[in-house]
Amino acid sequence: MALKVFTSARAALETTARGTTTTPTRIIYAEEFTHEQEVATIRPAELRNSYSGYFSASPGPETNRLRMSGRLSYDDAAWFGLLFVTGGVTATGGGDPYTWAFLPTLDADDLESAEIQLGYADTIATIPGVKLNYCVGDTLNLHFEKNDDGAVTFDAGFIAPLAATQITAFTGTLSDRSVTLASTNNTTTYSDPGAGTMGATEDPLIIAVDWTLNNGFVPFFTLDGTTAAHAVYRPNHRVWTASITRQFGSDAPWDDFIDKTVQKIRVKTTSAAGRVITLDLYGVFTARSWSEVDGIITEELTLEPIYNVSTTSDFSLTVINGIAAIT
Repeated sequence: MALKVFTSARAALETTARGTTTTPTRIIYAEEFTHEQEVATIRPAELRNSYSGYFSASPGPETNRLRMSGRLSYDDAAWFGLLFVTGGVTATGGGDPYTWAFLPTLDADDLESAEIQLGYADTIATIPGVKLNYCVGDTLNLHFEKNDDGAVTFDAGFIAPLAATQITAFTGTLSDRSVTLASTNNTTTYSDPGAGTMGATEDPLIIAVDWTLNNGFVPFFTLDGTTAAHAVYRPNHRVWTASITRQFGSDAPWDDFIDKTVQKIRVKTTSAAGRVITLDLYGVFTARSWSEVDGIITEELTLEPIYNVSTTSDFSLTVINGIAAIT
């Protein structure tokens, strides 16, 4: 098995159409990659007057899933925004810094797709790597907490309906990018329930925010003469949950949990260079528990989405970075 340290990945948005082969334009920065290839096996247990019950096998349908995780950068946050929140977004601003505003579309699946190449060395050489087309963003987790090194972390899960292609070399001539990592040293949370204005009131008692988005992609198989799915669709509405850990300093969130008061939660991370990641969440507390650690009482509140009329969504992601275009 190849050394883990030599794992490498690269990607490009499929700008023509989902599933279209393209040339990678960006090296992917992540600390963990997991490729799960599912190929069903046709292997019936046949009655042949024998204690050997299996006499034949053939391949069935194939589905591929890819997961990557690591420390989040302001540069790559916009790439994830196109794949998981809203496609077709372009940066505003005539120069650095650029603003990327991701507001989910209500009535259309406009998310971008990507070709992702993964292998065990920059050149792969004779050891086959894998090329996955039609990668769509299924689940995304963003975690904000001052633990370990205090980085903002991500966990991104993709589903690819097409068959995987083994490759012996990456395509595209790429150089390492310079990225700015997001630190929770510069993260501020805001809580404005009810009629309050989003981002008006800082809440310094929030310890951690763990947000998970699920777009609900489903492979769609047809009799089209291939082993792969014909497409992936989003037949159901997206869902997300935010687990908010907070010092038990007042009973206001507890009362809001009982009354189901609509919450407006903002998580904002900045940098000295003017980079910003802002996650705005509209929802209600659907669960509450408490615990004691080292004599400090905390409560864990589960926030789930509620549509906001003024913003026409239940969440939004805004990224300010130095990137004029994402490919």
